[in-house]
Amino acid sequence: MTAEPVTRRRFPRLSSNAFEHPADRAALDALRKIPLLDKVVHKFIEFGAERYMKIQLMGQAVHVGPKQCKNVYKLVREAADILDIHEPDVFIVSSPMVNAYTFGVDRPFIVLYAGLVELLTEEELLAVIGHEMGHIKAGHVLYRSLVLILIMVTHQFIPIQGLAQIGLRMALFDWYRKSELTADRAELLVVQDPMISMHLHIKMACGSKSLSEHIDVQEFLRQADNYEDLDYTTLNKVYKLLFEVFLTHPLSVYRAKEIKQWSESKQYKEIMEGRYPTKEQDSSLRACPHCGSQIAPSFFFCPDCGKNARM
Repeated sequence: MTAEPVTRRRFPRLSSNAFEHPADRAALDALRKIPLLDKVVHKFIEFGAERYMKIQLMGQAVHVGPKQCKNVYKLVREAADILDIHEPDVFIVSSPMVNAYTFGVDRPFIVLYAGLVELLTEEELLAVIGHEMGHIKAGHVLYRSLVLILIMVTHQFIPIQGLAQIGLRMALFDWYRKSELTADRAELLVVQDPMISMHLHIKMACGSKSLSEHIDVQEFLRQADNYEDLDYTTLNKVYKLLFEVFLTHPLSVYRAKEIKQWSESKQYKEIMEGRYPTKEQDSSLRACPHCGSQIAPSFFFCPDCGKNARM
């Protein structure tokens, strides 16, 4: 006897303001005040990293589609439909690493590592895809792609030296981590079950499929409290700062706790009941020059058509 398929809610014309984490917005506002950032952005676009990576993926990864990895493509379609965004290209790469990322400016694409696909259940993989689409929906991809470039290439591509480069790196990484909290909320909006989302982050922390049956969510949430309790000495706070300052993602225990708290919030419940900010209601929106969709002024691309909106 087969289980009944889950019918998840859709959110037509959903604005990313509905699920944006306040720490994400504050960190991005601080990032945009850095006077040298425009220079780095222009260098990044000049470098053509998006085109280079897309060529690589087309040559040695699997491009997910209606006739290729249909089980994954079904999840891509569902997540895009729930969040009401243009369906991005998705690639699966051969790697035992448990990871996924979104990259690009003109036409962002999602990369899933084979190790991740093998580790997760279908619902957990849907959560990951929803998370990555949350980055696209929220207009994160340009600055997040910059961070990935900082990680992967040498300083010769970043036209800033000395303490200024260190300061820029710290600001980018700080926002990068906080943008994950916004995408975690999009992830929850897609799977619509906080236990799936929390279980995903625990599994990502331990990296084991065989341990899945022995995972206790409540114990993991208590672990998050214990981590916060370590702040009772100044030295512990310093150690935590040194540990976290150049991490690309928030700590797993913190993410699980944030998801739990947001799932119980009035904001989340209002969205699930169909009451949320829409693109039409955001007075600061502007029209995409290609498709006419209303998008946030900070977006470098249109979440609906995927094309460069800064032309």
